[in-house]
Amino acid sequence: MSAIDHEPFPKGALYAAGSLILLSLVAAGVGRYQNLNPPIDAVVAAPVPTQILRMRFSDQADGSVIVFNADTGSRIELLKPGEDAFVRAVMRGFVRDRKLRHIGPETPFALSLYANKRLTVSDPTTGKEIDLRAFGPTNEAAFARFLPLSDTP
Repeated sequence: MSAIDHEPFPKGALYAAGSLILLSLVAAGVGRYQNLNPPIDAVVAAPVPTQILRMRFSDQADGSVIVFNADTGSRIELLKPGEDAFVRAVMRGFVRDRKLRHIGPETPFALSLYANKRLTVSDPTTGKEIDLRAFGPTNEAAFARFLPLSDTP
């Protein structure tokens, strides 16, 4: 046996760990009892989209996907096989979530543009929403091109 096996654990490290635990408990207690939550009337209302495109997607036998405007029924774009991987992956995730919840394709998906140029895609049936900025400008532009206005991101 070596001399290291017989040395006690350093007391300084034990005191430091204990102090850190005690400080965390005190901070949590102070935060809890200081009523740091804002009053309900001080909560800012959620921003309202300036533009919403309700979309439907239709898989084709050749592997392409047609994007439709759900309100007008007009075709927005044809996604060719092997292209637009980001759009396909996002929408596949939404469809998978619907299937797990036994929800059909009746309700269209929503592409929403906000005044601050934030662009989201959401599923009103599940409440799931994806902020497209999180995936970078190229992936955000993959969805932005569906919107008819030229001031999209």
